[in-house]
Amino acid sequence: MRIELFPALHEDADTLAAIQKRAFRELYAQYHDEGSPFLRGADEILRWLEQPNWYVFKIHADGMLCGGISVCRRPKPRGEFYLARIYIAPDLRGQGIAPAAIALCEARFPRARHWTLDFPADQTANRRCYEKAGYTDTGERREQSGGAITLAIYEKKIGGKSGR
Repeated sequence: MRIELFPALHEDADTLAAIQKRAFRELYAQYHDEGSPFLRGADEILRWLEQPNWYVFKIHADGMLCGGISVCRRPKPRGEFYLARIYIAPDLRGQGIAPAAIALCEARFPRARHWTLDFPADQTANRRCYEKAGYTDTGERREQSGGAITLAIYEKKIGGKSGR
């Protein structure tokens, strides 16, 4: 399967928000977490597109739009990036799209030295995906939504220059 990333445009926000809603429906049903991307919409994607330190990409698998990935370049220290969100249409999960998209995303930021991400600690499929992409568990946990959900914090350290 050929995986590609394309920068998202303003006109992509509604379509990406619809895929995101489908992708996070099950997690929202499980946790009822007010921070869930299921409850977010095109307005958040549009806001991120307007921020100079945010990057939003469309994920295509064999030419078909199937998800999105959003990244934040942290202001300090240089070279710090946060993989804020990745989502794949539910019918295409388990095909290696997410780890491949993460690798493509990271390659767009050759000066990145440290990546972090978080996800519900009890989600083993997410854990496998991120570990396959080279991320490791920091051991840090953070409660969200008044304890409704516990997030695991993962990281990936990369040698090289800092910044972007």
